[in-house]
Amino acid sequence: METTDLFVLGATGFVGRAVVLEARARGLRVKALVRHAEKASALADAGATLVVGDAIHPEAWIHQVAGTRLLVDLVQPALARRIGLAEIRHVAGQRLEFTRRLLDAMAMLTPASRPLLLAVSGLDDLEPDESGRVHDTSPLRTHPSGFAHVGIPVRRLLEASGIPSAFAYLGTVYGPGKAFAKTVFPQLAAGRFRMAGSGRNRMPLVHIDDAARALVHLARLGDKRVASRSFVVADGSQATMAEFLDHAAQLLGARKPPSVPMNIVRLFAGKILAETLTRDLSVDPVALKQSGFAFRYPSYREGLPPTLSALGDQIGRRSRAWTVAILGVLAVGALIAVNCVDFSFGVRALRRLGGGEAIPDMRLHYSASSVYHLFDRLGPAGRAAYLKLLWLVDSILPLLFGGFLALAIGRGRFKRWRRLPLAACAFDYLENLTITWLLLRYPSQEAEVVVLASAFTLAKHTLYASGVLLAVVGWTRLRLWWPCVRP
Repeated sequence: METTDLFVLGATGFVGRAVVLEARARGLRVKALVRHAEKASALADAGATLVVGDAIHPEAWIHQVAGTRLLVDLVQPALARRIGLAEIRHVAGQRLEFTRRLLDAMAMLTPASRPLLLAVSGLDDLEPDESGRVHDTSPLRTHPSGFAHVGIPVRRLLEASGIPSAFAYLGTVYGPGKAFAKTVFPQLAAGRFRMAGSGRNRMPLVHIDDAARALVHLARLGDKRVASRSFVVADGSQATMAEFLDHAAQLLGARKPPSVPMNIVRLFAGKILAETLTRDLSVDPVALKQSGFAFRYPSYREGLPPTLSALGDQIGRRSRAWTVAILGVLAVGALIAVNCVDFSFGVRALRRLGGGEAIPDMRLHYSASSVYHLFDRLGPAGRAAYLKLLWLVDSILPLLFGGFLALAIGRGRFKRWRRLPLAACAFDYLENLTITWLLLRYPSQEAEVVVLASAFTLAKHTLYASGVLLAVVGWTRLRLWWPCVRP
């Protein structure tokens, strides 16, 4: 039977996926535990052997581990958005139960076929010295803080089991994926991200590529050089949270993120998550470097540019999505208000004053006789109200609605037509100008100007309708093909 170099638990996660792909790129034989093979096609395409199973039931797949050199445990229970003491205790209970079951299953293997277990956790587990520094020989915290509520009990359980183990402690992993791709960088780009506290706390960082490379590097060292040892996996740059986020904002062309008081952070993020976000640590990855590992990105200054470059399209899409949504709500709300709410110079009031007749803006075509008939019925008060509508409301609506349609079309398959609604805006304003001229010149009748105004109105409606159609069809088709091309 061919020996497997690496068996990865949590292989479809942010770090796990990167580890599998890096190991395959290095020529290692890899097995990856996945729940659904169809969702891990990228790993299979890279040459990994997929083992379908649930991490919480290792007895069903442990025979696949036999003969593996290194078992990398990257399993992480689902986390809530707010993590307080109750939530972290629940997560810790889940993680301990999984570890117990894994150890029981590994005990079923013969010692010769049993792999070295590399348990991966976070730096919260380690006790900092007087200067706030942690390193490979740092002891476990005596009083758990942050996610150490999970990591410390797991390590103690592993050490008590007698199963050969090693331990890797990751800094904050950043890169094109997970929360940084979904939340942090898109919100930074849109100017909506808020920093927890002052941001002066030192935040140990490691780029996802270096995190994966380091774990694969440990796998290639062999049992004798890794067993029973701890390895800190962080770049050692001693960057503060503010330095990291400010530099990311600068590269994105966005403003520096403002800070949120810690009492607000604790309220919304929970005590445990707040502790992790504001921990002040420096690191020294001595053991990793002495083993021959070199960081590709020794600090965030080298790691952020390729990260943001890889995320460029995603960040732009998310930022534009928020803008489209906000403009859409404003545009539709304004249209409903001006047409349905009964106020002194609204559409309903003008229709009532005009004896039920629609104003020219609401028609597809009109003649001089119909326009001046309406003006006669409106009377002085109605004509004054119509002017108010044109320049207090309809001076904003075209830009709002046209801008919304332009952005919406730009997100679909017909983005080359995204300027079409802007042409509709132009005709809308030309319509306003010509109707204003007719109102101001009343009772003088100028049939030629009415013809021009009617042409502007027809062009406006035609272009707006075309814009709505392009946006809807383009968005629908985008939703159909988007999952197929998403990285």
